[in-house]
Amino acid sequence: MNKVGKLFSATLVVSTLVLGSSAAYISTNSSPVQAAQQVQKWGHGEGGSSGVNTESNAKLKAETPWYNYEGYTTYDPSFTQDYNFVRALKYDNVSIDGYKVDPKATAEYDHSKKVYDTTVDFNGDNKVVSITFLTKPDSVSKATFKKAHTSNKIVDEGKLGNKDGTFVKYATNAGSYTAFFDKNDNLMEVTIGQ
Repeated sequence: MNKVGKLFSATLVVSTLVLGSSAAYISTNSSPVQAAQQVQKWGHGEGGSSGVNTESNAKLKAETPWYNYEGYTTYDPSFTQDYNFVRALKYDNVSIDGYKVDPKATAEYDHSKKVYDTTVDFNGDNKVVSITFLTKPDSVSKATFKKAHTSNKIVDEGKLGNKDGTFVKYATNAGSYTAFFDKNDNLMEVTIGQ
């Protein structure tokens, strides 16, 4: 069991050193096995996975789904279709580059911070009200995105004002997220929050 812990620690260190990495964790009832069953690394547009699964038949305890992405979102946008990412969005529990939207915060914009290719918007109380990240151009079609997000309810859909392109807005448990598509129906960016 100690080797598994060391292997997981080494995997976690390596994944955080990669330009872009994401992780989705599921914990088990067994106290020595609170390691990730799935850890995925992205960097330079190449995705790979490395995981530790020590108890395949373990009963999983209830935990709110969460997802963390670190790095440049424009390298490999496939994480936007990841089942764990979609579930975590529904539960308002996605972190991008260490920031997570507070759906209970007042949505009054005060200032922004740029982290890699992500913009984080804050209110006057310094709480995160929205996160907007760019995706790799011409890599995810609107049909593919909508298919991956069918478990979340669409609350609005339409054209982008006087610009070429469209948007699809989804409801979450306490907020929303919106995907923006170019005139060729390819994903351009995603905004989590207001």
